[in-house]
Amino acid sequence: MNEPEQVDLVVIGAGMSGLRAASVAARSLRVLVLEKLDEVGGSARLSAGMFWLPPTMAAYDEHVPHGDRRLAAAVLAAYDDEVAQIRASGVFVAEEPHRQVMGWGRGYSTDIRPYLLHMRDQLIARGGTVLTDAGVTEVERRGGHFLVRFERGGAVAQVVASAVVLATGGFQGSAALRAELLPQVGPDILVRSNPGSRGDGLRFGRSLGAAEAGDTGSFYGHLIPHPIASWSPEQFFHYSIYFSSHAVLVVADGRRVSDESRGDELLNQDLAGVPGMRGFVIFDESVRSSHALSEPFPNFVSLDRLRYAMDAGARHAVAPTFEELADRLAGFGVDREQLLRTLRGDTTRSFLASRLERAPLPEAGQLAELRTPPYYALEVQPSITFTMGGLAVDTTARVLGGDGAPIPGLYAIGCDIGGLSSYGYAGGLAPAHITGTAAGRDAVRYVHSGSAPGAAVG
Repeated sequence: MNEPEQVDLVVIGAGMSGLRAASVAARSLRVLVLEKLDEVGGSARLSAGMFWLPPTMAAYDEHVPHGDRRLAAAVLAAYDDEVAQIRASGVFVAEEPHRQVMGWGRGYSTDIRPYLLHMRDQLIARGGTVLTDAGVTEVERRGGHFLVRFERGGAVAQVVASAVVLATGGFQGSAALRAELLPQVGPDILVRSNPGSRGDGLRFGRSLGAAEAGDTGSFYGHLIPHPIASWSPEQFFHYSIYFSSHAVLVVADGRRVSDESRGDELLNQDLAGVPGMRGFVIFDESVRSSHALSEPFPNFVSLDRLRYAMDAGARHAVAPTFEELADRLAGFGVDREQLLRTLRGDTTRSFLASRLERAPLPEAGQLAELRTPPYYALEVQPSITFTMGGLAVDTTARVLGGDGAPIPGLYAIGCDIGGLSSYGYAGGLAPAHITGTAAGRDAVRYVHSGSAPGAAVG
């Protein structure tokens, strides 16, 4: 193995947060980005491009009551400036914000893929380097610096850096970490993200003495039809049942799980806590002809999601009355008599959902959504896009050790941090970009404050 290259900063992961941190730091540091996949962008490349956050701290407290308010306040304070930074790049950013993202958030539609490439090109223009197909295998602390080993093209290489940014996108792709930290989720849950986010950041942080934060049992995703004939990134949005907040969700015993009106991303987590992770969303013709057809975000695609699911082989039923719908779902294993009681007003939570401590009880008012026949039922399953628990950081994205003090030169951003979202979802792209900015700026401060960049490893 050759002598290691020496740089100021290594960023592990080239998604939204990693590219942002690298491009900011490259103004004055020697930066190397290592991306395990064959292209940059991470899960951001697969997203709808909605750059959103809670509009106020009061809204954050209401919708993410168990979240880290310290991180949330810092992220919200930076939001308008970060939107301006994206707009200044020349890529599309909507002129006016959408004020009902996920039913309550504020955000701007963006053309995310060109912006990811813009950050990559900006980094390179500033003298930085991006290596794809470069999987990091180890991060070791030596003599005040970091030794980073990675594999590329069948060879093992290493680099010495004064600082390291962990931007690997969460641990949803790792069956072992899901079994450890998300025990309620079965091994066959659909992973609705890029295939490279397998907990590398968490693993490296643990090896360096990092503390963990947030609820590792929480995750973001959407309900997906079941069964489906195929599952690929191009289908993620087509399958997502964004309209479930206008339906009722029942499981095998014919009872509901929680209050559906709170949003599909929460129902998704609730269903994951039910043995078997299967249920049926039931809705009426008015929802079928409106919410099930509408675009979930401005400047996004409208789609007949029920038809798409049916064509993919998902189990479903259509009936003119509750009685006939119950007959058909009984054929799929749902308790007919209890289902009828549920549709007629019984709000008793399913015994199968007894482990759901955070989910509120079903509300009678949601049944008012079922008023216009025919009635539809679609079998669904949960999916996971990113995990919400991760490494503990301060408001400048410095990773904290077990003693609560920052680990010198180590940063975590995006979905590698824990606590900003916690059961409730506080956004993906915007927190990634904002924490990337914070890490890039503080890495510059750290390297120029007396650390010896590129010093030999002891």
